[in-house]
Amino acid sequence: MWAKLKDGDVRAMGDLYDIYVDELFAYGMQFSKDKSHVMDAIHDLFLNLYKYRKTLAVTDNVTFYLFRSLKNNILKVENKNRAFVPFLLDQDEKCDEPSIEDLICSEEFEEKREYNLAKAITKLSKKQRKALFLRYTEERSYEDVAAIMNVSVQTSRTIIYRAVKSLRKQLFT
Repeated sequence: MWAKLKDGDVRAMGDLYDIYVDELFAYGMQFSKDKSHVMDAIHDLFLNLYKYRKTLAVTDNVTFYLFRSLKNNILKVENKNRAFVPFLLDQDEKCDEPSIEDLICSEEFEEKREYNLAKAITKLSKKQRKALFLRYTEERSYEDVAAIMNVSVQTSRTIIYRAVKSLRKQLFT
């Protein structure tokens, strides 16, 4: 279906939408409690998929691509809507809207954080990356992770624990 979408097949986009809309909505509600905001982000996601279909990367994991894109769309809007009060303002001063500089700084900070996380994830073992993906991206239980990876539940917990510990060490030291 992904290849058909890239070729401009509207029906393929509709099929992708039908397959993923419920999962995307449930996932999106973790980042925003506003149902209409989440649905708008999903619609924007599919609109952008079609709009930029010729430049879409080839992916072997459409689910991850869609979930990641939705999360980015929601967080981008949330960050713009969030009132940002610069720490340099006096307490008596009020800031009704964040300035352009504040928004740019906020976006740059978020991009840098995402870059550092992606870089840290690449340093994990393949097994750790797979376990983290299953647990946190696909929101699988430890039991599911264990079954998929063909290890015991305790081993799946240990792999995930060590991966998170490694990420914390890389990111916060």
